[in-house]
Amino acid sequence: MVLLRLLVPALLASSLVAEDAFDVFWADAQQAPKAAKSAASQQRLAWWRDARFGMFIHWNMSSVAACEISWAKEFHDGIGEDLRPNPRPSAGSAAGRMAQEVNTWSHLWMRPPVPGAVYDQLHRSFYPGQFDADALVAQAKAAGMRYIVQVAKHHDGFCMFDSRFTDYDIMATPFHRDIVAEMATACAKAGMPYGIYYSQRDWHHPDYRPATMGAYNQYMRQQIQELLEAHPTIRMVWFDAGGYPGDLWEAKELFRLIHRLRPDVVINNRCGPPADFSTPEQRLGSFDLARDWESCMTFTGFWSWHGFQTTVIPFEQCLTNLIRCAGGGGNLLMNVGPMPTGQIDPREGDRLARTGAWLAANGASIYGTDGGPYKPGDYGVTTSKGQTIYLHLLNTAATTFTFPALRHRVTASSLLGGGTPQVQQNDAGLTVTIADQDRQPVDTIVVLTLDGPAATALTP
Repeated sequence: MVLLRLLVPALLASSLVAEDAFDVFWADAQQAPKAAKSAASQQRLAWWRDARFGMFIHWNMSSVAACEISWAKEFHDGIGEDLRPNPRPSAGSAAGRMAQEVNTWSHLWMRPPVPGAVYDQLHRSFYPGQFDADALVAQAKAAGMRYIVQVAKHHDGFCMFDSRFTDYDIMATPFHRDIVAEMATACAKAGMPYGIYYSQRDWHHPDYRPATMGAYNQYMRQQIQELLEAHPTIRMVWFDAGGYPGDLWEAKELFRLIHRLRPDVVINNRCGPPADFSTPEQRLGSFDLARDWESCMTFTGFWSWHGFQTTVIPFEQCLTNLIRCAGGGGNLLMNVGPMPTGQIDPREGDRLARTGAWLAANGASIYGTDGGPYKPGDYGVTTSKGQTIYLHLLNTAATTFTFPALRHRVTASSLLGGGTPQVQQNDAGLTVTIADQDRQPVDTIVVLTLDGPAATALTP
């Protein structure tokens, strides 16, 4: 009895502390600006801010048909190559009305269209016999990527993990191996932060409709819980229902569950509240040092593998995207769409390897930096850390560049790739001249050391 009297107050106190911690977590999720978030939030996000470069993996049985993940599925018969609307089940619009999402086949990235009866059976032919989680993670590390986010469930409802709550998952394929579990284990071994993408939309589940959203939300929470409990190293949850009201997903209860199981997790902005960061898609984010953001982009314009007939962006564009994201104050989450074999398209692999080689030599100008102090422009971008400014000169046709005046004195200058720039500083501004032989093919990086913090180098 004495022990019970001692335990009850302790348990109550522990519960109150946990609730207080969630209140802070939830309050932070309502705030978009970095400065409005708590010290706990700043600490929780520190590793992600420093990482700057991550790998997105959009992959499931849709690769068998070399079609777009989820979006290729037809939801009524006879559409063929017509441009008629193809309605998709939706639990509600952004305004909270119960409606349908409507898209048309005029969007090239939704082709080739796959009849629903075929799409729903693609998993029966999904056997990625060459999939090797350790090799894939090693490929990401060699590319200089500092975290991985993998699709666990996309809008089509198919789960790339062994779920107790549905039969429409990886264990229903001939492969019969939990791919999410293997990736989580491989990432843990390699010291690579691992995150899951989980779409709240589910065009397969029978309860995903207005009348039964409560039951569907329970299903969703059950799956999030089983993922977080099975894989305690998960560092991110990447939702994907931007523009929908958070109440539709019972967002507060969903966040409460996540916080209870993983209080240090990072969450994106596609579940209602602003959460930890914004997610500009298929475009570079705008220069913004007040709000965390991450551009998610693809090599081909498609999210999943569409075959070898697709064009892959050149290495130079991939590298420039990364540099411009860092210079704007954001991260780049670069998507790969593995082939049906489980391997990354060798053309994408080539871009990854070349980017990794560049980062091995120049990563100090990307990792752990802030955007600015100079805003991006035709010249390129700047990144900074401590008392150092990195001028990323992307306009290789020019040799002389002029910038606004700095409040702090430049005490040293060099080129990250070797060589010495000419730097002139006065009250009117800063002029940097690069010799022709010192210019690099994509990015010539000038390193400026100041006698004060780079963050305060420009007059507000």
